Amino acid sequence: MRLLALEAGGDVLSAAVFENGRAAAARFLRAPRRQTENLAPLVLGLLEEAGWSPESLDALACGRGPGSFTGLRSSLAFGAGLALARRELSLRGISTLKAWAEAWAEPADARLLVLLDGRRGQVYRALLRREGAGWTHETPPALLDLAEALEAAPKSVPATGDLAEAPVGRPWRAAKVDSPALALAVGRLAQGADVEAWEPEYLRRSEAEILWERLHPRPRSGEGA
Repeated sequence: MRLLALEAGGDVLSAAVFENGRAAAARFLRAPRRQTENLAPLVLGLLEEAGWSPESLDALACGRGPGSFTGLRSSLAFGAGLALARRELSLRGISTLKAWAEAWAEPADARLLVLLDGRRGQVYRALLRREGAGWTHETPPALLDLAEALEAAPKSVPATGDLAEAPVGRPWRAAKVDSPALALAVGRLAQGADVEAWEPEYLRRSEAEILWERLHPRPRSGEGA
């Protein structure tokens, strides 16, 4: 079984290919806000390196967020387009928060706190527990202020994420990512019980939605015809 794994929710675009459960090749590219234009060339280069054609793929796994709206839409639409051309292609969505846990957890970690930069002083937070070969949420993923996110998790639990500065008093790892580690983690999780829906998990509204509401405020109760 040949599987292509993608993660495009952050500044680093990464891809990996697996054959019969084992990683065959991987690539990454730092492409903040340029995921759309760089995704196809990165994937085609990776497939060429592995000696595969797009038609030879059996499954495609993709990080579904939370993360960059542009990156998530680009990668999920890319997979959906391939599936239209090759209907037997299996599409497997994977939580980006779980991919972070899978990428940097140590063997002894039974629980892990994942904190991803949500901009404007907020973070995407997940408190995860190892379950077999995958991860499960102890609490639902959420977009929170950093202080609130830290207060909600036990201090003894190690943390990972892409914050510019590590939270004080926390065992911290992998604060910066410039590697295909996330795509490799997505590929590993896609072969277990962590498969989710093929749709983005944003956890926040887009700037376009917020701007639309500002320009088109709803009439208050009793106003208007």
